[in-house]
Amino acid sequence: MERRVSGGSLLLGVILVLIGAAYLLQQFVPQPSLGLDLGHYGWPIFVILPGVTLLVLGLTVRDLSGLCIPGAIVTMTGIVLAIQNTFDLFATWAYAWALVAPGGVGLGLWLQGLVRRRPSLRAAGLRTMGIGVAIFLVGAAFFEGVIHISGREFGPFGQLVLPLLLIGVGAWLLLRRALPFGRQRDSYER
Repeated sequence: MERRVSGGSLLLGVILVLIGAAYLLQQFVPQPSLGLDLGHYGWPIFVILPGVTLLVLGLTVRDLSGLCIPGAIVTMTGIVLAIQNTFDLFATWAYAWALVAPGGVGLGLWLQGLVRRRPSLRAAGLRTMGIGVAIFLVGAAFFEGVIHISGREFGPFGQLVLPLLLIGVGAWLLLRRALPFGRQRDSYER
């Protein structure tokens, strides 16, 4: 009786062997002093790699296309952590979560829509990604522009342009709903 190894277990096996080999090398081979602390700066890779693995499986095995969503969420989490870790910006979690969910969820839906050739999934993914980016930007404007959660200043942009931009976008959204052509278009969308 012939035994077949699935692509997922093969990929997982390769990843485990590589991680084990890297661990052994780190334990027993003297490391040159390059001034780069991989333990401090490289740990987000261990979040990104499983996410990319799920993405690759979801993008290459049509029956596993549902893995695009968790893959995108985990990968996005790792990318956000890598940026925060590199620049010491962990306080940005106050609003960066929106890039993970709903942003990563939208990315996963969009990728799944590509694999399954379903325009409705791609459209839902784009909308969800847009919501994530919008929440992130509004959160960044509030937490960085008003509260200064990271201790950084936006200079003249943050003092004048950013508040005016927020007021303008908010007024546009309100007027769009209030004016007759805005209500008419919204009724067509339903």
